[in-house]
Amino acid sequence: MILLLVIISLALLVLVHELGHFFAAKACGVSVEEFGFGFPPRLIAKKIGKTVYSLNLFPLGGFVKIFGENGAEASEQKNETSFSSKPVWKRSVIVLAGIASNILLAWIIIIIIFTIGVPKHLIISDIAPDSPAEQVGLKSGDIILEAKINRENLKDPIVSEIFVELIKKESSTIHLSIQRGEEVLEKEITPRINPPEGEGALGVNLIEIGFDKSPFPKNILEGTKSTIENIRLIGGGILTLIAGLFGKTDVLSQVTGPVGIFQVANETGKMGAIYLAQLMALISLNLAILNLIPFPALDGGRFIFLLIEKITRRNISHKVQAITNATGFLALVLLMIIVTVKDLGLLK
Repeated sequence: MILLLVIISLALLVLVHELGHFFAAKACGVSVEEFGFGFPPRLIAKKIGKTVYSLNLFPLGGFVKIFGENGAEASEQKNETSFSSKPVWKRSVIVLAGIASNILLAWIIIIIIFTIGVPKHLIISDIAPDSPAEQVGLKSGDIILEAKINRENLKDPIVSEIFVELIKKESSTIHLSIQRGEEVLEKEITPRINPPEGEGALGVNLIEIGFDKSPFPKNILEGTKSTIENIRLIGGGILTLIAGLFGKTDVLSQVTGPVGIFQVANETGKMGAIYLAQLMALISLNLAILNLIPFPALDGGRFIFLLIEKITRRNISHKVQAITNATGFLALVLLMIIVTVKDLGLLK
């Protein structure tokens, strides 16, 4: 059930992106040749008006085929329902609509989450190699329900600062009750003395999740603030990764592909639907910002072509655009393969 929910959720993010392009094209008077749910091969299709609506074999999102998007044929350029016949501002709206749709979806999800509220928990986000945490079998995603140290007893929800301070002043064995999926496990762990820098006595990184529900209209305000803050953080993270390409940073180790995302989503889904919704909102924002990067084949790259056309008042050759986008697409596919192999643990 969780597996199915994760697949549907991830497919929804891509589908919403394509729906943005679809509705923007319709609103700007551009014909849409096909809107597909999933990816080919095609299973069934029905034509309504000028658009073919298809259901395809692989349910991993969708696609939209816009009439005249490539604009290679003279007949397409002259047809008033063609993408290439529209002014730059309308084409820009269509190109950027997918990004806007993902941001809008994330914003709505976050507002709903603030309206409902999220149970507060202390979660292990990362574990250092050869640390006490790894040795006793703790894993990323474990929820700390209870921590007993001598006469001290912390219970869920646990504040990370109090937990860390308690470990610093106690060297005795700690009894932890943790939740992993639907299981509650008991672990005994002994803090180490003089741990490696940045790892702490247990060798774990901790994050606090959850917040109280907010009434209307505070939920909208909090949801908007959270969306903007997450966009800032994600954008900053992506810029740092890009800067790392020109330095000595191992960028590949910091990038997660579809397999890694699916694994994280699957583990998050075991914690509950509300936590999966939180993750989907963050992935939707990531998808939006990644598509904004001015790289060939991405929406940001297509927008740059339109921006150049507007500034120079000259159309960029469709052949040049096609070659550039094809090259960019191949580069993205290659990167995706490398990252997927890395996520599968096959890349040393």
